[in-house]
Amino acid sequence: MRSRGRPSASCSACRARRIKCDRLKPSCTQCKRMNNQCGGYRDPLEQSFRDESESVMRRAQRSYQATNRRATQTKRVGAKRDDNDISLCTSTSTENKYETWTLKPVLWWQPSHPTEDFAVANFMLCYVPGSHFDYLQSLYLQSASNGLLLACIRAASIATFARKVGRADLLNEARQTYAQALSETNACLADPLSARKDTTLISVLLLGLFEAITWSGSSTPVSWDMHTRGALELLKLRGPQQLESTVGRNLFVQVANVICVNSLQRKTRVPPEILELVAVAARYESHSPKYHLAYLTGEVSRLLPDIDEARMTAEEIVVATKKLDDQYADFGFGLMSASPFQVLNGQNPSPTAYVLGAHSYATPRAVQLWNSYRMTRILLNEILSCYAADLQLDSAQAIKTQAANNIQQMAVDICASVSEAKMPEEHDRTPAWFLSSSPIVQAEASVTSLLWPLSVVKSADLASAEVRAFAMGQLKRLGRNCNIPQAEKVAMDNNEISALQDGLHMFYVS
Repeated sequence: MRSRGRPSASCSACRARRIKCDRLKPSCTQCKRMNNQCGGYRDPLEQSFRDESESVMRRAQRSYQATNRRATQTKRVGAKRDDNDISLCTSTSTENKYETWTLKPVLWWQPSHPTEDFAVANFMLCYVPGSHFDYLQSLYLQSASNGLLLACIRAASIATFARKVGRADLLNEARQTYAQALSETNACLADPLSARKDTTLISVLLLGLFEAITWSGSSTPVSWDMHTRGALELLKLRGPQQLESTVGRNLFVQVANVICVNSLQRKTRVPPEILELVAVAARYESHSPKYHLAYLTGEVSRLLPDIDEARMTAEEIVVATKKLDDQYADFGFGLMSASPFQVLNGQNPSPTAYVLGAHSYATPRAVQLWNSYRMTRILLNEILSCYAADLQLDSAQAIKTQAANNIQQMAVDICASVSEAKMPEEHDRTPAWFLSSSPIVQAEASVTSLLWPLSVVKSADLASAEVRAFAMGQLKRLGRNCNIPQAEKVAMDNNEISALQDGLHMFYVS
């Protein structure tokens, strides 16, 4: 920042007349002599800081344009060289199909402020909005004395930024910060009073987010599961009292969402304590569809283990699954009233919109609520189609046909929701984009939360080849633009790994 001289500590009247002020309180001598109302004195510390955002953005843009010209010239000279990839080996497991992942560096410049501060600013501006952590911005300003929460925020921020700009050295720094945050979290969990605090639960969730960001494998990392179990135990410890505040309910819904998805993935039942708390939370927000969806997910989680453990006949499975799918269909009708979306047939808002139409939603949270409904219906109708084939009934074929139609409709709607993903293409990224608050560029979390629904569509055998091809193409595009190579690998794996096991659900719930 250029020097602008020492700010004057004189009162406003003396500054305007450019005369000496003795700065007496409550009024200076000059104002008393002139019978003027003394306007008081400015805080010198506040005058030491100036908002240079626009100036910095202009300089960064000029720097980008100059660097881009040099990069183009270099590319012509060494077009055959490809030594820009930074490979990060983060797993030593021989069972891990994708042991290493490649961060693709993007055009970058050296900021004048510490990288850690820049990473936190990027995290708060470009990731938090539209994510499940949308409460963090206001909470961060109030947590200057909370070392645990700040350490967890720094770890997640640096990791997010490292992935965004393709910097292996920053990822190593993030791991060191994560180790410190993990140690502080364990110490905090040892104290029952500290363990009940909102900041403790948020810290555990941020540690889980760190694991998702740094994940490089083909299945859910053990450490992410550990953080999920830790968050579950904290919900039980906090009890119904946590639901009395808005922040407490938001945290509960966030963790309950993780637990519900985890239960479906592992074919285990949602813990009854969570479903009891869902019922209590619904009393505070009786018109909110998120609690009804959590209840229905709990019902699905009871069905899947019974099927997996062969406790039901094919006919019993079809009857129970059909009943659940009907309940989900009714929920969908109600959701259209509570959280409607606009269908933009023939007026695609972007070149990446699905050819059969596009959707426009009020909020990123609405997109995810709808896609949760759609993915679960795809799962239920796949079960219906599979077990209806074993029935010796005249209605078996009709059940299979209806299931295929339902899957196709849910898959088309998921693809239509991708029009909400507004991320700059790889060649359009500029330094200004990294801290852009433009509504044209959507928050990262809103975009990465589309990866798992697209994976579900790609794996849906009963969906049309056209819709599955679109899902595959969008997985590649979003994975490339968000620097998440696992998404590109999932798109190319020929359904070797099911959508419930490919690990992309971590981005959906984080």
